[in-house]
Amino acid sequence: MTLYEKYAESWDTKSIYMLAALCHPNFEMVMHSSGFIASKNEYLERLRPLIQKFTPKKRRCLYENEDVMIMHFIMPFPNGTKDAVIYNVQKEDGLMRKIETGSIPIK
Repeated sequence: MTLYEKYAESWDTKSIYMLAALCHPNFEMVMHSSGFIASKNEYLERLRPLIQKFTPKKRRCLYENEDVMIMHFIMPFPNGTKDAVIYNVQKEDGLMRKIETGSIPIK
Protein backbone atom coordinates (compact mmCIF):
# COMPACT_ATOMS: atom_id res chain seq x y z
CA MET A 1 0.00 0.00 0.00
CA THR A 2 1.40 3.42 -0.96
CA LEU A 3 1.72 6.29 1.49
CA TYR A 4 -1.05 8.07 -0.38
CA GLU A 5 -3.37 5.08 0.01
CA LYS A 6 -2.63 4.96 3.75
CA TYR A 7 -3.24 8.71 4.03
CA ALA A 8 -6.56 8.37 2.20
CA GLU A 9 -7.57 5.45 4.41
CA SER A 10 -6.83 7.45 7.56
CA TRP A 11 -9.29 10.14 6.38
CA ASP A 12 -11.86 7.61 5.14
CA THR A 13 -11.85 5.81 8.50
CA LYS A 14 -11.57 9.09 10.45
CA SER A 15 -8.50 7.76 12.30
CA ILE A 16 -6.23 10.44 13.74
CA TYR A 17 -4.09 7.59 15.12
CA MET A 18 -3.54 6.15 11.65
CA LEU A 19 -2.67 9.61 10.38
CA ALA A 20 -0.24 10.12 13.27
CA ALA A 21 1.50 6.86 12.37
CA LEU A 22 2.17 8.24 8.87
CA CYS A 23 4.05 11.26 10.24
CA HIS A 24 7.81 11.07 10.69
CA PRO A 25 8.99 11.90 14.25
CA ASN A 26 10.59 15.11 12.88
CA PHE A 27 7.48 16.00 10.87
CA GLU A 28 6.71 19.62 10.06
CA MET A 29 4.07 21.36 7.99
CA VAL A 30 4.76 24.69 6.32
CA MET A 31 1.71 26.86 5.71
CA HIS A 32 2.68 29.35 3.04
CA SER A 33 -0.34 31.59 3.63
CA SER A 34 0.87 32.50 7.13
CA GLY A 35 4.47 31.29 7.23
CA PHE A 36 3.58 29.14 10.25
CA ILE A 37 5.50 25.87 10.63
CA ALA A 38 3.57 23.25 12.58
CA SER A 39 5.21 20.38 14.42
CA LYS A 40 3.76 16.87 14.29
CA ASN A 41 1.71 17.50 17.44
CA GLU A 42 0.47 20.89 16.21
CA TYR A 43 -0.50 19.37 12.85
CA LEU A 44 -2.43 16.55 14.49
CA GLU A 45 -4.18 18.91 16.91
CA ARG A 46 -5.32 21.08 13.98
CA LEU A 47 -6.63 18.02 12.12
CA ARG A 48 -8.23 16.25 15.09
CA PRO A 49 -11.56 18.13 14.85
CA LEU A 50 -11.51 18.28 11.04
CA ILE A 51 -10.93 14.58 10.47
CA GLN A 52 -14.05 13.73 12.49
CA LYS A 53 -16.38 16.22 10.79
CA PHE A 54 -15.13 16.67 7.24
CA THR A 55 -13.96 14.58 4.33
CA PRO A 56 -11.71 15.91 1.60
CA LYS A 57 -13.55 15.87 -1.73
CA LYS A 58 -12.10 14.95 -5.11
CA ARG A 59 -8.94 13.80 -3.33
CA ARG A 60 -6.25 12.50 -5.66
CA CYS A 61 -2.58 11.74 -5.78
CA LEU A 62 -0.94 13.66 -8.61
CA TYR A 63 2.44 11.98 -8.17
CA GLU A 64 4.24 9.73 -5.72
CA ASN A 65 7.67 8.12 -5.58
CA GLU A 66 10.00 7.17 -2.72
CA ASP A 67 10.92 10.82 -2.05
CA VAL A 68 7.81 12.88 -2.67
CA MET A 69 4.02 12.75 -2.83
CA ILE A 70 1.86 15.46 -4.42
CA MET A 71 -1.85 15.52 -3.51
CA HIS A 72 -4.78 17.72 -4.45
CA PHE A 73 -8.22 17.88 -2.86
CA ILE A 74 -11.14 20.14 -2.07
CA MET A 75 -11.64 20.74 1.65
CA PRO A 76 -14.93 21.96 3.09
CA PHE A 77 -14.62 24.00 6.29
CA PRO A 78 -16.93 24.55 9.27
CA ASN A 79 -17.96 28.03 8.09
CA GLY A 80 -19.29 26.62 4.79
CA THR A 81 -16.37 27.70 2.62
CA LYS A 82 -14.30 25.37 0.45
CA ASP A 83 -10.65 25.54 -0.49
CA ALA A 84 -8.71 23.82 -3.23
CA VAL A 85 -5.65 22.43 -1.44
CA ILE A 86 -2.35 21.11 -2.73
CA TYR A 87 0.13 19.19 -0.59
CA ASN A 88 3.78 18.74 -1.49
CA VAL A 89 4.94 15.98 0.87
CA GLN A 90 8.62 15.22 1.33
CA LYS A 91 9.02 11.63 2.46
CA GLU A 92 11.62 10.11 4.75
CA ASP A 93 11.74 6.48 5.84
CA GLY A 94 8.42 5.93 4.04
CA LEU A 95 6.67 8.56 6.20
CA MET A 96 5.54 12.15 5.73
CA ARG A 97 8.54 14.24 6.82
CA LYS A 98 7.51 17.68 5.60
CA ILE A 99 4.32 19.01 4.07
CA GLU A 100 4.24 22.29 2.23
CA THR A 101 0.72 23.35 1.47
CA GLY A 102 -1.14 25.98 -0.42
CA SER A 103 -4.84 26.60 -0.73
CA ILE A 104 -7.20 28.91 -2.50
CA PRO A 105 -10.84 29.61 -1.72
CA ILE A 106 -13.29 28.35 -4.32
CA LYS A 107 -16.98 28.91 -4.88
